[in-house]
Amino acid sequence: MGARSRYLVATDFSPASRRAVAAARALARDTGAALTVAHVRPTSDVRAAVTEERGDLLRSPAGTLRARVAEHYARRLGAVAAPGERPLILAGKPELALCKEASRGYTLIVIGNRGHGAVSSLFLGSVAQRVLARSPIPVLVVPSRRRR
Repeated sequence: MGARSRYLVATDFSPASRRAVAAARALARDTGAALTVAHVRPTSDVRAAVTEERGDLLRSPAGTLRARVAEHYARRLGAVAAPGERPLILAGKPELALCKEASRGYTLIVIGNRGHGAVSSLFLGSVAQRVLARSPIPVLVVPSRRRR
């Protein structure tokens, strides 16, 4: 029997990414794959606090921002990852961080698509599209909502 498959599922804590996590769990359950739930945060602790709308973190005592931001993300990701799943915090541009991590022995990336539509994605792009373009492994893009 071959090595156990490993799936990397991306979350930005949005409804679309919650659907991706649910789809990845179902697929992992059916295939026996191990699941890593990853969030990519900004590299700057200040930008991370602003992105997360956590001004209280910016008012932290001097020298504690890094630890407080790390605790914040650990709590958020801990609420998403189920027992037996590996939570992982990455930093940087999402498409680069996810593809770099994917090259570490994963067999599939699972990512949500916010479904902004073809026209807006031409101008704005999307993380899912950039991951598809860069990924060293197959990518499963989960639609933001069920199609009728």
